[in-house]
Amino acid sequence: MGMYTIQPYTKASYDLSYFKDFSAERMKAVALMAEVGLPLYKIHHSIVIGDVALLIADGVEKTNGIKVDRYVCEMGALLHDIGISQIQKDDMPEHAFIGAQIVRDAGYPEEVARCVELHDFAGLTKEYVEGANLPCVIDKEDKIPVTWEEKIVAYADMIVSLEGEWFMDVWNDDTCACRAYYDLLSIVFKTRTGRVLTKDHPQFQHEIDFNREMRQYIPREVYETIRPRIERMRNTIRMTGEILPFPSLETWD
Repeated sequence: MGMYTIQPYTKASYDLSYFKDFSAERMKAVALMAEVGLPLYKIHHSIVIGDVALLIADGVEKTNGIKVDRYVCEMGALLHDIGISQIQKDDMPEHAFIGAQIVRDAGYPEEVARCVELHDFAGLTKEYVEGANLPCVIDKEDKIPVTWEEKIVAYADMIVSLEGEWFMDVWNDDTCACRAYYDLLSIVFKTRTGRVLTKDHPQFQHEIDFNREMRQYIPREVYETIRPRIERMRNTIRMTGEILPFPSLETWD
């Protein structure tokens, strides 16, 4: 039997320069994610969503000449997936509603909780909520982001998921969200109702319309400024054994 040789220390595999710039509020949000047991890859995903949300907020303010609540945008984005800590599969729509309650219980404003509640799939249409009979939703109305803060958080999650994890071109591909989300939405729908979700369902037109509306606020060159953080997110996802881009069970086309 050969002798085990301890490899000498060479260099650090981490970079704390970005971490050192975290505000107290961002640190609190990261601590909450860790406290409830959100996996590391989702924490890194959420930190990138927080960065992108602030970039989109910049675009909205400059383009529309308005002010958005940047605290609500950042906290809503950081905590958008915190509900995944309480469920077994992270593609269940319930995680948004569970997450909103965690955020309320932690003392965050209702505006932040609403950003969390309405982020998934850029929101769910009334037709989908009614059709899927989601057990966590009592009032079967549209669960679609309305305020700028809600829209910014939802789009930050959409663009990072589609470009960062699916390698899709959100700026030129109108149906990219439909192709990425079709299987996830369909499986939930069929599992709970036994019915097939057709491609002409209003939910998918909503995905297309939302991407067209919001992508103007974050040009590709602006998004690219945080490429190192996106790559770190991808590396953390790969460490879990996931394959990027995430495989699809069916195709939209």
